[in-house]
Amino acid sequence: MNAAAKHIENSIFEKQNKERALWLENYVKHNIKSLGVGIPEIREIVIKTNHQFGIIKLSLPEQINFLNHLIQQPYTEYKLATILYIQLFWSNMPSLAVLELMSEWFDNKWINDWNVCDWLCVRIISPLLDTASGPVINELTQWNNNAYLWKARASLVPFAQCKSIKNHIVQITEFSEKLIKREERFCKTAVGWVLREYSKIDATYVSDFLVQYNNWTTKEVIRNATKYFSK
Repeated sequence: MNAAAKHIENSIFEKQNKERALWLENYVKHNIKSLGVGIPEIREIVIKTNHQFGIIKLSLPEQINFLNHLIQQPYTEYKLATILYIQLFWSNMPSLAVLELMSEWFDNKWINDWNVCDWLCVRIISPLLDTASGPVINELTQWNNNAYLWKARASLVPFAQCKSIKNHIVQITEFSEKLIKREERFCKTAVGWVLREYSKIDATYVSDFLVQYNNWTTKEVIRNATKYFSK
């Protein structure tokens, strides 16, 4: 179903904004390539393309082929279109099927910057934690031990924005203990982001964690984790 994928690529490319693309590339870093097209425009293109090509009516292997084609393209906007398609049209897909596909994306290193990684986490995985936490947590436990930075980060980031965050303190603790000890900045900042959100529920827990793992925290982690603390 590469015709549909090519249609999305061409439609996004036609709307490119070089000034906005340069800003995003400078902001995200990691040598990303951007066309400077906003999310509302990408979403509209994905919806119209699905209507025109009937992507959602295709067999699952054909849809996966379509998604794999898009996610491995170099431009950020094509990757975001992939995530938007899943968010828009795969709401009834079994959570494990979704996570197994994404796991392959990380293994193939088709996700290689914090912007796309976190979009995938917040838009797809966070809602899955609220509806099918058991199977999702089992899969994320495997990700948490992965050597690839972005897959490990994706094991923890989804907890920050899930509605059921207060139910997952055991997993948050376990995953954070491993990531805070890693050298990569974006493993540590994942911990700071989740602790920031959990501090709204239990600031004492966050304070205790920061004290216990003081040897591995950074000023950035502490600043993020304590953002909502009372001055």
